[in-house]
Amino acid sequence: MRKYYQAEKLKNRHTSVEKLMVLMPAVTVCLAGWLTRDYFIIDSYNWWYITLFPGMLALIASAVGNRDKKMDNRTVQMLPVEMGSVWDGKILYGIRCMGIALLVFLCMTLAVGTVLKQLVQQVFRIDPSTGEMLLAVAVLFVTSVWQIPFCLFLQQIVGTFPMVLLHMGSYILCSIELSLHPFFMILPGGITSRLMCIILKILPNGLTAEPGSITFTQELVQWDGLPAGITASVVWFLLFWFVSRKWFERRIVR
Repeated sequence: MRKYYQAEKLKNRHTSVEKLMVLMPAVTVCLAGWLTRDYFIIDSYNWWYITLFPGMLALIASAVGNRDKKMDNRTVQMLPVEMGSVWDGKILYGIRCMGIALLVFLCMTLAVGTVLKQLVQQVFRIDPSTGEMLLAVAVLFVTSVWQIPFCLFLQQIVGTFPMVLLHMGSYILCSIELSLHPFFMILPGGITSRLMCIILKILPNGLTAEPGSITFTQELVQWDGLPAGITASVVWFLLFWFVSRKWFERRIVR
């Protein structure tokens, strides 16, 4: 499987994919630091996982999937390789890009937060600890990894633009509205924002998760939702990977 991952890495070298996974998190953090200093950290995270992060993943999946699709996958059909492993390589490369983007986001958030505190003497009204920020990024990774096979699969079926619209529309709906309900675990797009309520005490609407905030209920910050949400995300990831892999194999063989 490693050689297929390396092949995808070479195919996407010096492309927009490499720029996106650095530029998008950097822009998110800088905008939050400029526009909302009092709530810099929670707004940075909220803007990131609600819209900009899933948008970036959709664009990365589109770029990775379109390399071969624009030639009707003839480039891989001609090779004596296992088609399922080709698909695995695309997913693993997408996961790698996602991991790098999250590391850039975390480092940028910590760096800008330190600068604001030390040089500008900024006092954040809500200031999560470094441990909470690290945990939030780790949970973001686990609960968002399903988007890679899902977006790759959807892009192969309907194309780039419809995929981005469908993914972003459904994701924002699940994140902002449906994640507040007890059945959030059956909606992969609603799990991340629900778990951020627990870790960072941020509601999907950007308000603090405390009594008096609109849409707040005590069950949103109960820690027993964390293992349940993580488990559900892993199941969704494996399901999307398995289904999309089998579909790709049949499509290429046909």
